[in-house]
Amino acid sequence: MEKSNLNRLEYFVAIAEAGTITAAADRMRVSKAVVSKQLQLLEEELGATLVVRNSRHLNLTEIGHSFYSAAQASVAQAEEAYAMVRRGSAEPSGTLRITAPLDLGSEYVAPVVASFRRAYPAVKIDLMLSDTRMDPVEARFDIAYRVGWLADSANIARKIAGFRQIVVASVRLAEEMGESKSPSDLEKFPFIEHQALSNPLRWRFSAASGETADIEMTRALSADVTPAIKAMTLEGAGISILPDFYVRKELADKSLIQLLPDWSLPSGGIYSVYPPTQYRSTATQRFAQLFHDYMRKELA
Repeated sequence: MEKSNLNRLEYFVAIAEAGTITAAADRMRVSKAVVSKQLQLLEEELGATLVVRNSRHLNLTEIGHSFYSAAQASVAQAEEAYAMVRRGSAEPSGTLRITAPLDLGSEYVAPVVASFRRAYPAVKIDLMLSDTRMDPVEARFDIAYRVGWLADSANIARKIAGFRQIVVASVRLAEEMGESKSPSDLEKFPFIEHQALSNPLRWRFSAASGETADIEMTRALSADVTPAIKAMTLEGAGISILPDFYVRKELADKSLIQLLPDWSLPSGGIYSVYPPTQYRSTATQRFAQLFHDYMRKELA
């Protein structure tokens, strides 16, 4: 068996990320034969099959997926070390991939991305905003921001802040429908449901006294992204339930009002989620701390 060669990790990472031997060879600017040989030697060295391939596609084996996480971190760390030496400093560089839901991403993450880029121009940032939750390992994100409640996973999570869900309406609609004194009064309102939620029409309200009320809203409209729901609510098409951090400006300027302020809905959290690796790039660490500090200040 040949002596361990850490350069083979770079070939394997390129194969895993590019999806084919040919694409990996193009990425590394070498021949397909070189890439295939390095993969073969790496598998022989490890005594394990990392990739299952046919004429058109290749897939990582289960052990290949596990090995990729460690190999990718090692390659990224090595690349950053080289870059630091070339620059003679520890300034962040490389590419930073971030995902966030549309509401948090457009209002809060995007401005921090812009500030971070101005401060660290050597960092390229890919920001993907979607209410579809993507696993940071499978989608290869350095940071995934989450709003709500986290499912169990091997990923590493850090809570940044909490938030409340509140019922909001336009002033005009609230005046048309009359005063609401209890959760059951909301059933007469047209409701804009969020399709991404598991039970978008059923809600449990709680009072400070301990009293609870379960109600089912009357659906008038539905949408799959939060910005669209807020826009329709502002136009008076219906009431909606939105996170308080996303309607702070509208509540302040009175374009939206909160209904039933003495009743509460289940609260949630804002989290940063990372792949389960020990290594995080300097760019990842700096951005995560900058966003954490920014949100603490904004939501104070």
